[in-house]
Amino acid sequence: MERTDEAITLFKKQYGKTPKSLGFTEISIYEKQHAFLYAKSLEVIEAYKTQQNILRWIITWFVVLIVIAVLIWFVALAEYKNPMHPLCIACYIFYGVWVVLLIVMDIKVKKAEKLIKMGKNITYLNYDE
Repeated sequence: MERTDEAITLFKKQYGKTPKSLGFTEISIYEKQHAFLYAKSLEVIEAYKTQQNILRWIITWFVVLIVIAVLIWFVALAEYKNPMHPLCIACYIFYGVWVVLLIVMDIKVKKAEKLIKMGKNITYLNYDE
């Protein structure tokens, strides 16, 4: 069975109707989430994927690297007792770059969210691996 047919069958099983009968003209697969995506346009699906990828990256890497940088900063402060030590300054620069990166990612997520809301509706159903 083709993946699109599998997505339609899963949708019928869940909602009792076909995706097209409920206005979902586009179907896509989002492998990272193990889900079929149903929406009114491919643009909405791509916005959803972009949003989810950015949020996944923030949760996976952004927070971990900030924690590591804070630990390095505490160790450098304890060891050298100088908040202007080059290692501390490197941490300050890292924080600044990271804040700018977070702002840029937040703007992209909000832009994607706006597209998703304009598309009125997107739904997903998880499939078994």
